[in-house]
Amino acid sequence: MQLQIFKNRGKDYVRIVESYRDPKTKKPKLRVIESFGSKEKLLAKNPNAIQELQEKVQKMNAEKNESNALILSQRIQHFIESEISRSSSNGAPVQNYGFEVYRYLWDELKLDYFFQYRQKRDTEIEFQTHIPISLMTFSRLLFPSSKLNTFEGKDRFAHEFPCELKHLYRSLSFLASQKNRLEEHLNKQIAKKLNRNLAVAFYDVTTYYFESVSVDTLKKFGFSKDNKVNQVQVVMGLLIDDHGIPVSYELFPGNTNDFKTLEPALKRLKEQYGITKLIIVADRGLNSKRNLLLLKSLGFEYIMAYKIRSGSKKAKEMVLDESGYTYTSPEFKWKKIDFQSSFRADGKTHKINDHLLITWSLKRQQKDRKDRERIVEKSKRLVESKSQMKAEMKKGGKKYVQLSLWEDNQITFNEKQLEIDKQFDGYYGIQYSDSSLTPEQVLNAYHGLWKIEESFRVLKSNFEARPIYVWTEESIQGHFVICYLALVIQRLLEYYLHQKGKNYSTEKIQDAIRSATITKLNVDEREIFIKNKADDVFSDILSTLHLKDIPAYGQKDKRTNAYLQIKK
Repeated sequence: MQLQIFKNRGKDYVRIVESYRDPKTKKPKLRVIESFGSKEKLLAKNPNAIQELQEKVQKMNAEKNESNALILSQRIQHFIESEISRSSSNGAPVQNYGFEVYRYLWDELKLDYFFQYRQKRDTEIEFQTHIPISLMTFSRLLFPSSKLNTFEGKDRFAHEFPCELKHLYRSLSFLASQKNRLEEHLNKQIAKKLNRNLAVAFYDVTTYYFESVSVDTLKKFGFSKDNKVNQVQVVMGLLIDDHGIPVSYELFPGNTNDFKTLEPALKRLKEQYGITKLIIVADRGLNSKRNLLLLKSLGFEYIMAYKIRSGSKKAKEMVLDESGYTYTSPEFKWKKIDFQSSFRADGKTHKINDHLLITWSLKRQQKDRKDRERIVEKSKRLVESKSQMKAEMKKGGKKYVQLSLWEDNQITFNEKQLEIDKQFDGYYGIQYSDSSLTPEQVLNAYHGLWKIEESFRVLKSNFEARPIYVWTEESIQGHFVICYLALVIQRLLEYYLHQKGKNYSTEKIQDAIRSATITKLNVDEREIFIKNKADDVFSDILSTLHLKDIPAYGQKDKRTNAYLQIKK
């Protein structure tokens, strides 16, 4: 209802009117609720008449809304009671509206715009690719499954995704072609939204297996980090920033050595983003002299774990030399030393001048001792049983097993090697190139590697990135673009929460968003939702993103086509 002032024969008149839709013509109309005659006469009697009538209208609207809400509540209750009384096996549909948290971040990253622009510019695809891509991404975040199950389960969302199954598979090929451009777009958008520091980045490698033994140019047998020896795999190299948000990734054939993944990943990073100053933090699996030389040639610095037990004789002597150590407590000490290594490549001898930070901790010493005790026990069993020897040789059980070719292949326990290893219990080495870094900065940077290890765990466990159920190279590439996109969105959400002091795990966030559901009902030919109770964490997520939760019941906002709204 509203107060209307209208002209008739040159004079102003005042009335209260209400808009409604004609049930026959379906066109909007006005009905007069109350007329007050001439505005002039009204004000002559009461100068505040218009203001008072405005207040009256507001009160009438409030009373009407309250009445409508009561009527609707009674109708819903009646509907529920009647449905319960029926012996029907089909309940009312329950749908997830919590995914709109991810859709909010999707919009923040301008992803619809990106896909629409690239589709129009680079392809002749007729369907809207952003629809199946968003469906696959939100499903990967909340209900990870195969592409077929994703399509069949699209009704689990309180949102329509008008697409066909073939559109999902076709979109994977499109994503494969846009992988580098998408990374660049995401990085630009993220840089606008947070204080991103790319002076330090973390790099690591993992593997993803297929439920298959079919080999091609990408799927190959190789060393599996998931202990899957009978399945083909691909190798992923992932680079993340110091917030844990991904920067880029590369896929390699499944038989690619960890060492060989670093060069193409970093060269593309430098060429695509023009980054000239960067410290790469990586685990010892990537510490090869060739990689270190590559990093130096690119102008990058590095912080990498150093394998003390397999290091040079000189390095071992420096580790065991007690002079130069600084004790921060009886349980921890450190020493910084200059460190030089050399190797031959391409007919040349290359020298690398670095620094080595050696640490010792009582906690690590105890861990090393326990780890070795298990190996010693295994090695002693092998010495006692030649039949098990061949089977266990490939599993690391031979570490302390000594085979003498001069004494009729006699197998003995290697006590000498055991004593050598004991000396290095508790010691850990970190090799780095930037002399300006303090030991504290080196340690802090290296300890940040857990972020990338956690990202791999999330991809594999929470997002179920493997096993992989698509087979063509384009589809495989597209599958990983979806996984990468999901990880970026998830990490961005976790960053926002962290900034507000809310350090929830990925699992906790996913569970909270999954818990935000509605039950849909048709009452008087109107689609009504009833909100189901959500996890308390969901409220924290909404508060962090300045989103307003839906009421206990009501209708979807047809204007925005969404349930969650931004707080005004």
